[in-house]
Amino acid sequence: MTFVSLDHFFTILGNKQRVRILQFLDREGAKGVSDISLALNLEQSAVSHGLRELLSCHFVTVMPRGKERIYGVNEETVSPLLAQIEKHVYTYCVENCNHWELEKDISCRIRV
Repeated sequence: MTFVSLDHFFTILGNKQRVRILQFLDREGAKGVSDISLALNLEQSAVSHGLRELLSCHFVTVMPRGKERIYGVNEETVSPLLAQIEKHVYTYCVENCNHWELEKDISCRIRV
């Protein structure tokens, strides 16, 4: 593994919209672009662009359903990773991070 591959990995996760898309798919299951867009109050083009980036690093999977493409979180690696990250945030960041109150307002649910 090179540092460049880790840089790309964290660059993909460095975007709030992409992280929210991942959290949504992890919590709600596989969805199409329009469902994601509606639930997260994002433009469809922003969701499509975010999903393309997430797909480039295999954070999400895609399955065709008729004319629609259904996106789901990579259950093998990303779901457990999100659970660990959320556990870390809940354990170490809740009281010590200034942004925590804002994140609670965005309905960021923590799974322990």
